[in-house]
Order: sequence, then C-alpha cells, then structure tokens
Amino acid sequence: MSMRLYFDVETYRPRKEDAFTGEKIIAIGILEDRTPYTPGSSEIWDDARVRLRYFTEWELGGESSIVSQFYDYLRRLIQDWKNGKIGFLNVVGFNILRYDIPLLIQKGIEYNVGSPAELNKLWHDTFTIDYFQTTLPFHDMRFKKLNVEYLVEKAKSNGIYVPEPFGSGGDVKDWYENREYDKIIKHLEMDLKIIRIIDLNYRRVYGF
Repeated sequence: MSMRLYFDVETYRPRKEDAFTGEKIIAIGILEDRTPYTPGSSEIWDDARVRLRYFTEWELGGESSIVSQFYDYLRRLIQDWKNGKIGFLNVVGFNILRYDIPLLIQKGIEYNVGSPAELNKLWHDTFTIDYFQTTLPFHDMRFKKLNVEYLVEKAKSNGIYVPEPFGSGGDVKDWYENREYDKIIKHLEMDLKIIRIIDLNYRRVYGF
C-alpha cells in the first residue's frame, strides 16, 4: 500500500531578507494518508488511515530536536518502503522543492543529522509532488501571488469545496512571538488538509 505524506514547514524569520540564512524551523506538520489514492475522493477521511502529527519547538525544546526527530521519522518510513511494508512514498506539498526540502537538507547538515549525500539520497528515495510547480503553467509562469490562497480560489471556481486557510505564513511570526502556538498548529492543519483536497482533485482544480 502506497503512502502519501503531506507536509509543511513553519519557520521564524525576524527579517524577510534573511531567508535560509537567518531563520529557524519552529514546526513541521505532517498528514499521513494511507488511504488508497483515488483522485476525486476528497470526502474520504478514514481515521484509521489518515493521521496528523507535528514536530514543534515548544514540545521538543529546539530546532535541532525538531530536525533530528523529523529525519528519524523519515528514515523509518523509507526503511518501511525498502522492506516492503509500504508502497511508494509520495511526498506532497506546496513550494516544498524551493523551500521546505532545501531548508531541511541545510538544517540537517548544520546539526550533523547526516551528510549532504545521505540527506539528498533520503529525499531522492521519495516521489515528490509540489503544487507550486504544477500550478505555474496555470498562472502564466508567474511566481508572484502564487500561494495556497490562489489554489483555494481556483479550486472553488471549479466547484470543489475547500476549507479556508487559517491565517497566512506572515502571521506565524506574530503568533510565535506571542506564544500562540495553537494558532500555528491550526494554520498547519488547514494548509495540510487543503493540499490533500487539491491533490485528490487536481484534474478538476486545473479544469481537466
């Protein structure tokens, strides 16, 4: 049985210009979906096969623990795939090829979680779908204003029910500084559920 792993990384970056160089990972959200992949089946939610989990600073104590425990988790999944316990491991997200995955590789190297070769191989052993990249042709190949909110509106315009996002990435900084961690979790949860619905209804989202 294949597994789809929807994931999203939240960071704290005091200054916008410090992307990758002056930010830290504060939370990683995961939505594990072991339901047989059936496009168009967004209403299927089997609690026995769908699970939300989080790696957070306020529970684990710091960025190094978040990164190391996340990679322990990813290694176990890949080992399960190699041992035949799960089928293909599909990693699905929004802008993960430009942001989340490169940042996780960088942080993994910084904290000696693995060598560049090992960490790159871990990600290579997954099959990655990035709905930022797949949406570019439908957005005139423009990066500006291409965000989760755009995908939600596009889905709704094609008759697909999608829940509203909870806040935006820009709100995370304020929530973190105010220790409103529950709001960061809610933001992650809604983004993960939205991407799952987009993934299961991609044909309709893009008007096929």
